[in-house]
Amino acid sequence: MRKTPKQERSRQMIDTLIDATARCIIEKGLDFTTTSRIAELANVSVGSLYQYFSSKEALIEALMNNMASDIGKGLQRLPIDESSTLRDLVTGAIHYGFTMLNSRNGLYLELARNWHRLPTDKVANALQQHFLELSRIYFLKYYREYPIENLEVRIFIIVNSTIFTMVRLISQENSMWREEDVENGLIEMILAYLQTKTTAA
Repeated sequence: MRKTPKQERSRQMIDTLIDATARCIIEKGLDFTTTSRIAELANVSVGSLYQYFSSKEALIEALMNNMASDIGKGLQRLPIDESSTLRDLVTGAIHYGFTMLNSRNGLYLELARNWHRLPTDKVANALQQHFLELSRIYFLKYYREYPIENLEVRIFIIVNSTIFTMVRLISQENSMWREEDVENGLIEMILAYLQTKTTAA
C-alpha cells in the first residue's frame, strides 16, 4: 500500500477500491481482473488507484486481509455458552466455514480455486488463532478428562487439514462428494484427534 490513509476520505477510497476488487473478481474471475476494470468499477481514475495501491496484487492482498478480519469476527460471534460441548464448538466453526465459502456471489469460490496463488497466510492464521482460543477454553475446563499435550501442534494440523479439504471440495465443479458428508467427516475427524489422549513415548 503506497499511501497511508490519514483522513476519513482516504479510508473510504481504500474501502471503495477493495470492494471494487471483489466485484471485479466476481465479474471477471481472478485472471481477468485488471486495475483498469477495478478503477472503472470504483468510479475513479487508474492514476488515483495507483496513489493507494501499487498493483493488482496489492489490491488482492488488501482484500485477503479484509477477509481474514471478517472471518475472525464471524467466528467470534458464534454462540458459545456454558452448556456448549466440544462437538457444538467444532460443528459451529465447520458449518460457518462452509457457509462462508458458499457466500459472497462466488467471490470465495473463485478465491478458493486459486488458493495456491494467493497470499492466504493471514486467513489461515485467523482460523488457527480462533480454534486455538476455543480449544484452550474447552480443555482447561475439562483437563482431567482430556489431559491434552501439544495443543498448538494439533490446532495447526487441524486448521490446515480442514482448509485444504474445504478448498479442494469447493473448488471442484462436479465433486462426487456431498458437502454435508465432508462437513460431517471433518467434524468427526477433528473431535477424534482432539480427544485422543497422548500416549507415553
